[in-house]
Amino acid sequence: MTFRDSLTTVLLLIITVVAHGVIWLHGAAENPYAVLVLVPMAAAMLLLPFHLAWCVMAAGVVGQLLQLQAPLPTMHGMDTHYRAMVYGQVFAALLLGVTLHWLRTRILKQQAALRAMHLRQHRDEQLVTIGTAAAQFSHEVATPIQTMQFMLEDARQRYPNDEDLQRVEQQIRRVHNLLMDWREVAEDVRAHRVMALPVTELVTQLRDAMLIARPDVRIDWHHEIPATDRIEADRTLLPALLSLLHNAADAAVVDSQIQVAATVQQTQTGREWQLVIRNHANHHQAAQLRELGLQLQPSQQGVGAGTFLSYATLERFGGRVRWWLDHEEIVTEVTLPVVDHD
Repeated sequence: MTFRDSLTTVLLLIITVVAHGVIWLHGAAENPYAVLVLVPMAAAMLLLPFHLAWCVMAAGVVGQLLQLQAPLPTMHGMDTHYRAMVYGQVFAALLLGVTLHWLRTRILKQQAALRAMHLRQHRDEQLVTIGTAAAQFSHEVATPIQTMQFMLEDARQRYPNDEDLQRVEQQIRRVHNLLMDWREVAEDVRAHRVMALPVTELVTQLRDAMLIARPDVRIDWHHEIPATDRIEADRTLLPALLSLLHNAADAAVVDSQIQVAATVQQTQTGREWQLVIRNHANHHQAAQLRELGLQLQPSQQGVGAGTFLSYATLERFGGRVRWWLDHEEIVTEVTLPVVDHD
């Protein structure tokens, strides 16, 4: 509730009370302008939060009912007519409040849906931009990689036992293999090629990849997965999950241990594979990541483009990813639907 809402509420309440006072002094239920009291009540339902709006509505209804306490003419049964007028105005006020509440709720839901659609469209445009840049960079990197391979072959002929050259050659070969893998992934995405990936094999690949890429990070793995469970996805799934693990490793406190738990659970919509990543964070990081689970925020702590791409990739396979803070731990929860291929 903002100061503006409070000020508007007080103003509408004053108008409602003053209006009822004027009507009381000028004929009460006999006053044909008593229906104008519905105006501030309608304004409250349109401008204020619902709990404040219904306070103004309640004040207006009470004011209308108090008109029954005013002296009413009794000739020719007019008192019954005036009471019916008051009850009719009360019914009209309640009907107006319920109708405006329902209409405003529908409008707010539609506005939220439009905002979500605009955010999704903006995200898709960013994904296209990132994908275009990645394709351009990979194409440009391929030529210098080939040139370096030729130079290394020439150097190996001159110095066949040089260990430094062997290590450089291994790294160049790894970069070349990554470029080839990227081309295969791009082809799978272009052809909409989806395969059934065994969940147990996926967890094994994650463990092996993290052991090779981040041998300095201590990861405690726990997984209980049936061997027949599969996830329908393409080759982009593994890099998306690895990006989340790398982000957890980057954000973790030095010398802390990352806990990874993989399970398959039964939900109302079906069976889901759940991957929960827990890493300790310092208080400074915790203060910056309190809204990470609500919206994606660019940061230098490993939750920028990598997490953005992982989020979109998992969503494409029917999954979702959430972040939240549990005391001093950052929790990343990934869920993906599984199928049984037994």
